[in-house]
Amino acid sequence: MNNNNKVILGILALILAFGSVVPGNVAAAGKKDDTKSQKTAKAQKPTAPIVIEGDELSFSDETGDVYAKGKVVVTNQEQTIETEKMEGNTKRSEVWIKDQFTFTEPDAKLDGSNMIYNYDSRTGTMEAVKGKVDREIVSGKNVYVFPDEVIIHNGTATRCPAKIPDYHVSAEKIEIWPGKKMIAYNAKFWIKNTVIFTLPKYQKSLKKGEEGESDFPSVGYDNDDGLRITQYLEYPLSDKLSAYADIGYYSKRGFKPIFGLTDREQDYSWSLFQGDFKDANNYWITKEPELSFQYHPRRLGTLPVTYQFTASYGKWTDSAKSSWHQDYQLYFTRDPIQLNKSLTLNLGTGVEHIRESYDNSSNTVYKFDTLLDKQWSPRFNTWAGYHFVSNNTSLFSYNSVSNSRELFAGFTYKIDSVNTIGINRTYNMQTHTYEDLDYTWYRNLHCWQATLTYRAKQKETRFDISLTRW
Repeated sequence: MNNNNKVILGILALILAFGSVVPGNVAAAGKKDDTKSQKTAKAQKPTAPIVIEGDELSFSDETGDVYAKGKVVVTNQEQTIETEKMEGNTKRSEVWIKDQFTFTEPDAKLDGSNMIYNYDSRTGTMEAVKGKVDREIVSGKNVYVFPDEVIIHNGTATRCPAKIPDYHVSAEKIEIWPGKKMIAYNAKFWIKNTVIFTLPKYQKSLKKGEEGESDFPSVGYDNDDGLRITQYLEYPLSDKLSAYADIGYYSKRGFKPIFGLTDREQDYSWSLFQGDFKDANNYWITKEPELSFQYHPRRLGTLPVTYQFTASYGKWTDSAKSSWHQDYQLYFTRDPIQLNKSLTLNLGTGVEHIRESYDNSSNTVYKFDTLLDKQWSPRFNTWAGYHFVSNNTSLFSYNSVSNSRELFAGFTYKIDSVNTIGINRTYNMQTHTYEDLDYTWYRNLHCWQATLTYRAKQKETRFDISLTRW
């Protein structure tokens, strides 16, 4: 059989499997030079065109069996399969691959063997798999793929891209819904070759902006609280409802855990929780408990603007007082404005309303924020910004704004592949005085990040080691 006949057989196979062929493709195939080894067969449905490429193509009209060999590429919309040899059946809309393959779609790229895939149901099975799903680097003995889910049996997951990861989670079964969540059953948490703890079931959110703390412990130190060790854990109770714990121990304050429930719906989420919370300025508050509602960020019509609404109600207690605290906030964010290739402007504005039972106070706060970022080179970055709040009077020090009008500026400079230094400075426009001056050293520890900050005004040293946010 000559090369032209092989191409035509491949085209006929796809006609029976997937619908009519574009006439131009048949003509082009017949005019191919016989000296060229790679041939292409194309078929098209109105909404799901299929392309099969290979050095050799053959098809049985009677059985529907199709065969491709040599640099085989199967493409269906944004999905591709690459291999050296493929078998299939057009009547069942299935392909079978015994040898190595690469399976790619928008949220996943997997390498493996022994694959069976059905294009009608968009489901398949594969073995000895390694690759990536969402941002998780995964491996598994047996893997099942579905239109919106990947299930891994006897597998691992990590975000450390090293050949031998610094950390990973292994489990009997891992379910991943890209862009939504991951659940691991009978999970073991490893640092290098050592299991540090196990859980019967573990969940983490994969939604952008909604991810919890690190899968693994975070270690830190500051002058006020001493040595700190924290760990975030989440346990699914149903498809959308989960229980979580943010466990923290501080050498100068003791055990400071946070426990709660969270429900993630498509357009909103809510949480009920209690525990001890610390802000960036080392102010503490006890919430006993608090109910929080978050309407997920949405576009404002066709404008390049995103808005978000949050509301919370709960009992706040510090060392001197207790109050039933209400907080409602609506905030608008403009899409980043690219002034040129290296200069970006970010804008945001909103309103917040706060009520306190302790003194029957009621405050409405208007906010405006702007940030100008300049990337001078791959090593050197600078920024400058402005914060404004119309009323910075607050009953609690926790998460309060000390300056109603504030300028800030800073830079980072990458010394080498593992070391970066940075300086950040703030200026109070009401008192016309310079305030915070923070010096920071960032150290890349492979898949971990170490940060050492000296806050000159507070005469405070902070040190943190946590997983790198890939």
